[in-house]
Amino acid sequence: MLSELCTSLVRSVSSTTLLRKSSCCGLTLPKSRQACTQKQTPTRQEHLCAMKREEYDVLVIGGGSVGCGCALDAASRGLKTALIDADDFASGASSKSSKLIDGSGSYINDAMRDKNFEQLHIMKQVLSERATMLKIAPHLNRVQPMLMPIYSVLRLPFYWLGFKAYDWLAGASNVRSSHFLSKEETLDEFPLLRAKGLRGAMVYYDGQVDDARMCLALVMSAVNLGANVANHMELHELIRKDGCCRCAGVRDVLTDEKFYIEAKSVINATGAQTDTIRQLDDSQTMPISVPTLGTTVALPSYFGSLQYGLLSPAASRHDPTLLMVPFENHVLLGTSNGIVDDIKESPMPQEYDVELLLDTARDHMDECVQLGPEHVLSAWTGMRPAVVCPTEARPLVRNYLLEVSECRLITLGGGRWSTYRVMAEEAVDTAIEVCDLNRELPPSSTKDLLLDGAEDWCSMLPLNFCQAYNVPMDVAQHISDSYGSKGHTLLSEATRESKRRLHCHFPYIEAEVHYAARHEYACTLVDIMARRLRVAFVDALAALQMLPRILAIMSEHHKWEKKEQTKQLVRAQHFLVRQMGLGSVVRAKQKTNTNTKTKDSASTDCDGQQPKLESTFLCKGLAPKMVYYQCPKPKKSEKYQFAVNFNHKCKSLAKKQSTATVKVPISEPSFGFLPLPVTSGITTGAATSRAKPKPGLLPMTWTTGKRDLASSVWRNKFMC
Repeated sequence: MLSELCTSLVRSVSSTTLLRKSSCCGLTLPKSRQACTQKQTPTRQEHLCAMKREEYDVLVIGGGSVGCGCALDAASRGLKTALIDADDFASGASSKSSKLIDGSGSYINDAMRDKNFEQLHIMKQVLSERATMLKIAPHLNRVQPMLMPIYSVLRLPFYWLGFKAYDWLAGASNVRSSHFLSKEETLDEFPLLRAKGLRGAMVYYDGQVDDARMCLALVMSAVNLGANVANHMELHELIRKDGCCRCAGVRDVLTDEKFYIEAKSVINATGAQTDTIRQLDDSQTMPISVPTLGTTVALPSYFGSLQYGLLSPAASRHDPTLLMVPFENHVLLGTSNGIVDDIKESPMPQEYDVELLLDTARDHMDECVQLGPEHVLSAWTGMRPAVVCPTEARPLVRNYLLEVSECRLITLGGGRWSTYRVMAEEAVDTAIEVCDLNRELPPSSTKDLLLDGAEDWCSMLPLNFCQAYNVPMDVAQHISDSYGSKGHTLLSEATRESKRRLHCHFPYIEAEVHYAARHEYACTLVDIMARRLRVAFVDALAALQMLPRILAIMSEHHKWEKKEQTKQLVRAQHFLVRQMGLGSVVRAKQKTNTNTKTKDSASTDCDGQQPKLESTFLCKGLAPKMVYYQCPKPKKSEKYQFAVNFNHKCKSLAKKQSTATVKVPISEPSFGFLPLPVTSGITTGAATSRAKPKPGLLPMTWTTGKRDLASSVWRNKFMC
């Protein structure tokens, strides 16, 4: 009986850790309690005290992937290192990526579309770094199969040759060779994919990264090697001293305390804010930052596949590329392109960008699939840190840029997750050479340095957690994927009460909030729900419902008084509204009556009262907040011009539909989550309730255990 139980659990673990390369730790419980006896993590206040009195070899400005990589590289060589960020670690583009390591998502697309095989040289370097990331943090990076549907027989040989060249470039770092899937096999993985004209699909293997957790692993690894780090630390002044030396004036955003940090060299790794730091050092410097915007939305998992991602290259540079990636039991749909209006403000997802993404997805799905704005669970817009060369021609830098100014400020521009480690290595090498640091230091060792949580990690770790700490399998799998071997510390510190879920539809537990506040420098509610837990990126409404319990735990840890609690709650709600689309793109679903009435007869609700209407744009027609119009699908010629003429079309369609039928909403009680405290009016009571799924849709509680049964009925479930 015990062997059968172990065998079933092993199969469950193996199915959710697809193609992860690791050694097996077996069913024993080695070192299950040893994490508690390790060296205690320094508190944020201890880091600040050290920054006030120490002189550092390297000061890194920016807590994204590149900045954290620089801090780890410098600390691993024995340099005295400090790292600061004006917000939280990974608060910018590093947590708003496509979740792909990007070994092929864009490079293969450009190479095949533009016949630009110079991209293959960059791709070879990227594939090598992908293998490194899979090795140094196997719990946060996994192999992601990507499927590219083919509708033209003439394109099949070209795609086949392209992917075989991709396999050849990967060499020894290739995780698995690309291969062809038949039409039936393709529809088995993506049942909602448009079947008409489908010839099959090519499958290649990229890598997926939990970007924000990866950034935290880099930070904690640097701390373990002696680096001092501080989030929510704003730089407002750079005073030049002898040579490369700088005196950096900083302000603690949380307490408004100001002090100076002395360093022999400074590395600017602030992403889209690169020019802000460069101009602090030299006001006459030429700008190089030209960031672009990319919008991504989160959808329920049944619109995609739990195992395969989907990539459909654009026909031209001006058309959107369809990218669907499974993440946290949801599907991420991206990405649209945009222009930055204000570089100092966090970008807000726009309704026309979201509609453009949904329209692109509908083009690739069966005609009767019902995909609309009401299915969007979260939406965010990232600011990609693109740069140009500081020359007269000012060409766009395809990969990344390393600049040493006349004042010997080292600036890293551009880059992505697939290049962060190489950029960090080159920046520290440059700092040692240019700023006369110790030239006898060893070379970079980050290519083989396991990150925080990767020690003793293996695919059997979730089963270990289940047996040692009595937690459900989905919770154990989540803890293993997010914390690795550090899950022993988290669960050993957890009480019976703190093992409760924060939300009935997610595996997040209260102990994670305690752990983040104690060990991961979480200082605000946004730090928790966006970067320590990833719930804000997959379900903004669920994140709002978690806030009361997260607030109670954080208030207990940080000793927040009532005024500070209100301040934190308002900021968290503002984050969900401003950056995650809650209330604008993400709306509370309302259950509607099956009986329809004319517009004139629908002027009163069930209680005979006049319904409150707001002129808010939805879908492709002008619809009030509580009334949903059945909008026609635009013509093929209007597909990508829709975003440009969005507002005009909404108004014209609304006038034409003066006799349209509408559905009268019926109020529905919420799931019974903890009530939110009184807010400042940013969110309303309507946003805290969720309606049951419509008759044509699968429920959100659908699990992977029922995948075989659900796959056989998917196509019928979604048909009109």
